[in-house]
Amino acid sequence: MNDLRDHFHEIAGPISTPTTDQVEADLTRGRRALRRRRVVQACTGSAFGVAALAAAVAIATSTGTPPATPADRTVAGATTVQLVAYKGEQPQGFTIDKAPDGWFIQSSELGYLVLAPDKAKNLDPNVNPSTEPLADVASFESKIAIMLESKDQSGPSRPGKTVKVGAQQGTLLKSLRGMTPDGPAPTAPGGDTGWELWIKQPSGIYLIVQVWQGVGLTESQIVELGAGVHVHKNAQQGVG
Repeated sequence: MNDLRDHFHEIAGPISTPTTDQVEADLTRGRRALRRRRVVQACTGSAFGVAALAAAVAIATSTGTPPATPADRTVAGATTVQLVAYKGEQPQGFTIDKAPDGWFIQSSELGYLVLAPDKAKNLDPNVNPSTEPLADVASFESKIAIMLESKDQSGPSRPGKTVKVGAQQGTLLKSLRGMTPDGPAPTAPGGDTGWELWIKQPSGIYLIVQVWQGVGLTESQIVELGAGVHVHKNAQQGVG
């Protein structure tokens, strides 16, 4: 019997101790997975509930080790985007002062808001939304998502760059690299993995502005965009 156990031990090999990065990635994956319930609960009774769930799943897949924060510039190869005054219809939970030029509010509810480029409105009518994220209002891919943190969260889960967002304080983080069944997801030109801006509100709750990789906004533009987001009293904070 001892020989059999020894044989199994040799086959299995030694037990490896997880690294700090692996632990952080696991924790981030778990925290972001909780948003699936959070957004659906915030949109209960709405046709957007299912869409919000699918959008939150996209966030839940973003894991990995955060790279160092670069200087205030667009990443190499990214298209430069200009911020302009937003003149479209405003949603109820959040209103915005500015948006990237040529972008619109594609979907919104009391618990979230999603900005997308105008080309999402001019796709071939035969395009399948399940294979084209821009056409899918449930997807955050190549878009900007705005939401409140979940009630089970208490600010950013890791350090970032402290920034002044209007009269408030914020934290700017590089998004963690996404994972797919085949391994790490490809990054945008220049290694961009996207951004998260966490803005502490007077109530103590954080507003989150998530910018997908390759959108082309600089750090200062992300901060400027965040400074123009207004959270209204009927905006809903989800429960994870």
